Amino acid sequence: MTSLSLVTFNTHYGLRPLRAGARPYDLGAVLAGLASDVMVVQEVWRPDGHHGAVDAFADASGHAMHHVITGRATDTGRWPHHDPAGRGTVGIAVLTRVPARPVASVLVGPTPGDPSPARELPQVEVVVDGARPLRVIGVHLTSRLPHGPVIQLRRMARDLPPAGTPTVVAGDCNFWGPPASALLRDGWRRGVTGRTWPASRPHSQIDHVFVRPADVTVTRPAVLDACGSDHRPVRVQLDW
Repeated sequence: MTSLSLVTFNTHYGLRPLRAGARPYDLGAVLAGLASDVMVVQEVWRPDGHHGAVDAFADASGHAMHHVITGRATDTGRWPHHDPAGRGTVGIAVLTRVPARPVASVLVGPTPGDPSPARELPQVEVVVDGARPLRVIGVHLTSRLPHGPVIQLRRMARDLPPAGTPTVVAGDCNFWGPPASALLRDGWRRGVTGRTWPASRPHSQIDHVFVRPADVTVTRPAVLDACGSDHRPVRVQLDW
């Protein structure tokens, strides 16, 4: 059996929540404290012409960065968000410090009102010590409730690897766990239960790690303390 650590974290562009003034926090230090074998990072902000804090962390820590852009964005104004006239881009990344190779992105596509019409999800295969590859799919679904996440979860379910393929689906689903796992079908279960949003006084879990227990086992599941973003990080140990 092979084991690795995984964390998923929505960075909120490296900015604190609106109620805290949307001021920057030390995202590099937060990521260093969360450092794991695999890190699924959402809202990866890159100002035009510059590397962002996530890139800098990956370079310093030796993580390979597998990244897809969800659209142009702005980190100014009342809150950071997709904006065609913004001064940078935002995206999703899977960071790996174990051998990994990219696999074709999972396309969950547009939903009504979603400012990110492509909405691709990065997918990698992690290979550890000659074991069977572990497929890792990083997720950040639309926040356009009530129908947007449902549409995208159904689309994603069609493109997930079949049962018998060790796979983990991790990230911000902008949707609650029980209906999300039901929409994925095919035996998917939550690996962690605990409130993740909003970080200061969480009332909902929208950040998830999904596995099929027959293929991948989760141990040491944890929702971690607030660390700057409006989401709390989630950490697990995976065995397959």
